[in-house]
This record gives sequence, structure tokens and C-alpha cells, in this order.
Amino acid sequence: MKITKFTFILLFILSFSNGFAQKGGNISVGITPGISYMLAQNTFYLAENSKQLDYRPKFSYHAFVQGGYNFKEQHGIVAFANFCDEGQKYRDVFKWKKYDSLIGTHNKSVDFKYMGFGVLYRFAPLLRGQKEHVLVKDDNFHWRMKLLVGLEVDFLLKATENYTVDYKNTGLIRNYGYPIPASLGGYPAYAPNPTDNYTSYYKKVQGVGVLRYGFDYIFNNHIYLGVALETKFGFNDINATAYRVHPDYKKSKNYFFGLNVEVGYNFQKGSSKKAPKKVEPKAAKSKTPGLDMNKRTDEVDKATKKRLGTNNKYK
Repeated sequence: MKITKFTFILLFILSFSNGFAQKGGNISVGITPGISYMLAQNTFYLAENSKQLDYRPKFSYHAFVQGGYNFKEQHGIVAFANFCDEGQKYRDVFKWKKYDSLIGTHNKSVDFKYMGFGVLYRFAPLLRGQKEHVLVKDDNFHWRMKLLVGLEVDFLLKATENYTVDYKNTGLIRNYGYPIPASLGGYPAYAPNPTDNYTSYYKKVQGVGVLRYGFDYIFNNHIYLGVALETKFGFNDINATAYRVHPDYKKSKNYFFGLNVEVGYNFQKGSSKKAPKKVEPKAAKSKTPGLDMNKRTDEVDKATKKRLGTNNKYK
């Protein structure tokens, strides 16, 4: 993917997330260190009796920027863009005397660089007793559990491979290239790649499922720290069509396990609402200007006395 396309998509994600955040959500950056696996492997491509190498963990990581929108108190969506460094390492001892040149310790490493974009559903319930123990004055909560699940699409930027043989474990390192040459027992349909660039050996796009579970701690200034266990699992075969003809071929898919750590700003709905205006008591109705009620009462009393006379028994 060209850098111009990546920049455009990244800016779109940021503006998309920021627009949602103003209504109640979050925006954050972070990293997810972990280990990755490529299952199943297709290692030797031998013409017969293919041997698979033992797996070794490969340190991998994702660096990401994301934004979220909470359409309800406990429910929302998250959109993100990330750079992924993944792959697989292998190490095994090959003792098959039929192929003398391959006897020894084999080491193989595969390294992928992906640019990924995804959307997750976010469920963040209030835990039992949370209102009684961690409620702050502005009705926002410090601790929130979170469960996120969704989909990601990864675009392959580059794939590299390295394959060496410690011949008969003597310290003589041989780099035959990969796949193994037919002259050494490799599958005739494949010739070794002359460089370590193996991008053409793999699909340019992979679909990925994402699952995260963890907690956010929201500070009083709405900045938050999030930690979650994350797993990613590929849906489609990542090998290019031209490299699927070996009789022992099996589909290869990428998997990842890591610790997701993010720092961001939480646009909490409660803090964005304006305080209700105080209702001022209505002013008492004032007397009609120019009318003296006491004077009016005196005039009525005088008129009554005059009509009844001075000798009236009610005098």
C-alpha cells in the first residue's frame, strides 16, 4: 500500500473517530506486544515425505490509533487503524540420511508487515457494587470492564523469509534459499527465491477476527489507561494460489496473542451535559398602580353608615 493511501485512510479514521467522540466516546493510541503464529506451515516442500519444523514463538506487535462512540451507557463501537508486525519462527533437527545436504539444524523465520483497519463492538458494563464504591462526584466511574469483538482487514505491505541449515551441527551455516532446491530433494515445481522478499508468495489481503477483554481506568480529567488481553485469528488462507500445489499442502492462517495497552481521552456523556437551569420563583403580583385598597375600604364604610343612619343599632 502506498504511503499516500495509508495517510488518507488514517486521516479519515481520525476525523471519523473525533466526530463521534464529541457525542460521547473516546480516542486513543497504543501498542499490543505479543507472540504470533502461522498455522499450518509448509516448510520443506520436499518431493516426498515432507517434514514439518517445530514451532518457535515470534515476538510481534501492533501499534494503533482508534476512536469510539458510545450509543448507550454500556454499548458502543470502536474504529481503528494499526500497523502489524507478525510472522513465525521455526527450529528443528533434520536427520534423514537420504538428503545428506539437509542433515542438521534448520532455522526458518517469516516476517509480515501489515496495515490493518477494523471495527469492534464494545460492551462495558458497570460491575456489581461499582456505584457504591467508585462513584465520583460527576457521576462518572473510574473502573470500567470492557469486552470488544469484531473484524479487521489487513493489507500486506511486505513479507520476508530467512532459511538456514547448520550442516550436521558443525557450525557450517548453509543458506539454500527457500523453497528447497529440487537438486536437494525439493519439490520440482518450486525454485528458491533469490532474495529475502517473499511478498509474492502470500495473499495481499487477509480477514481477521479480533477479541479483547480487559479494563479501563478513567482519571478525573477523563484521560484513561486501558489494558486488555487480545487475540486475533485469521479467516482465509494467506498463501498465494501458485504455492498451493504441493501434495502435502495445508492452508496457512495467522494467529496473534498479546497485551493491548492504550492511553486516551474519554468523552463521557455525563460530563458534557449542561447543568439544568435553576428555576427562579415567580415574583408576587404587584398591586395595581394608583389604587389604594385601604382608602377604598374607608369610603365603603362611610357610605354604609350614612345610608343606615347615625342611630343604627349596629353603630
